[in-house]
Amino acid sequence: MIKRILLGILLILLLAFGYVYLMLFPQFPIANGYSAKKMCSCIFIADRDQESIQKDDLGFGPTALTQSTVDYEKKTVTTSLFGMSPKTAVFRDNVGCILLLGKDDYQTSLSVERPVLSDTLEWPRGTKVSEVDSMEDIDLEQLQAAILNNFDPSMDMDSVKTRAIVVVHKGRLIAEQYAKGFDPDTEILGWSMTKSITSTMVGILAKNRMLSLEDTGLFPEWTDDRKDISLKDLLQMQSGLEFAEDYTRISDATKMLYRSENASNIPLNKPLIHKPGTHWNYSSGTTNLLSQIVKDKLGEEAYLRLPYDSIFNRIGMNSAIMETDESGLYIGSSYCYATPRDWAKFGLLYLNQGNWYGDQVIDTAWVDFVRSPASDSKGIYGGQFWLNVNHSQFKDAPEEVYSCNGFQGQKVFIVPSHDLVIVRMGLEEPPVFDMNKLLKEVLACFN
Repeated sequence: MIKRILLGILLILLLAFGYVYLMLFPQFPIANGYSAKKMCSCIFIADRDQESIQKDDLGFGPTALTQSTVDYEKKTVTTSLFGMSPKTAVFRDNVGCILLLGKDDYQTSLSVERPVLSDTLEWPRGTKVSEVDSMEDIDLEQLQAAILNNFDPSMDMDSVKTRAIVVVHKGRLIAEQYAKGFDPDTEILGWSMTKSITSTMVGILAKNRMLSLEDTGLFPEWTDDRKDISLKDLLQMQSGLEFAEDYTRISDATKMLYRSENASNIPLNKPLIHKPGTHWNYSSGTTNLLSQIVKDKLGEEAYLRLPYDSIFNRIGMNSAIMETDESGLYIGSSYCYATPRDWAKFGLLYLNQGNWYGDQVIDTAWVDFVRSPASDSKGIYGGQFWLNVNHSQFKDAPEEVYSCNGFQGQKVFIVPSHDLVIVRMGLEEPPVFDMNKLLKEVLACFN
């Protein structure tokens, strides 16, 4: 009898091990890669402590079980699940944390200088932020209450998990609030808000007549019907390429971000399943194809310098860091860190029709394009920006609102009719965090 019980227990253990090996073990490299990359960036870019990162940023699913070893001298993080499938990320100045797959073959690096912003000039041209006592047609007390209403009462990561809200009106920072552990100098990952920066990089090349929305034949590998995919199709997520945007399993998206040395390789080799320009499918892969197109057009050195020389330094986004994959390709779909104030500057650039105090960074025609809905998107998507046509996303906000959106509720809202930019950074999105409620309550403060 005892022998049967022991054999039964052994069989259950073998079955459990088999399940883990067959179903979960293939996901370990992705969970470890995600965790190593996230831990590395939050420590060496955002200067946060390991404990809070593990608890708040990695405290879900299998990532909650990961263990990370941080080498502060070498600026590396190595992460594993139960000691299996360890992955390492390394920090380098100006290109952030790079997830290594095997040897560090490429040694990607970049040296850039950041402009010194005057401490006597008001934000956004300088670093001075004067307290706002009163403003005509704005109820500042109501605005502050509206902002606080969109944080956890504890100002911690309890439920709605808001980390920062910044409100900019007529170019002036009029209100901001931060959760515990965060302040105006904390860089926060924008996730897919980075797509809007990649669009801006393409827009700069278009301004310089180096690219056109109608360009086709975008890659030499595309000798079949993919040669008909236009730059506009990629920007509007209507390429027709197969791509699974699924982060709950091993998919095109997770393999692209955590198992590829070059983030463009997987989407580059996907088949065409719809006629280009006719079917909308949200795909981070198409954004990394855009990043590769820019790199191919400029060459490596000029490409790596592009977001700094042509965007960040021109508008004073001194905290911003775009991160590359191991091959030196900016992961334009997902990886840009910046402070909430600097994310607000990016929104302000678009609010001002691409003009930064006399410097026309991108053409007004590009601003118009990114706000124009893709034909099959039902009014929710433009050129790597999200739209609100027919109140498709936010019923209590103007149709003209458009935004940069990122995973876990990162948002830069641009509201032209109110001369307004609203930034919200956090760890939750709908339904836990109500974006429509945030917009409704903030906009109600402006007469």
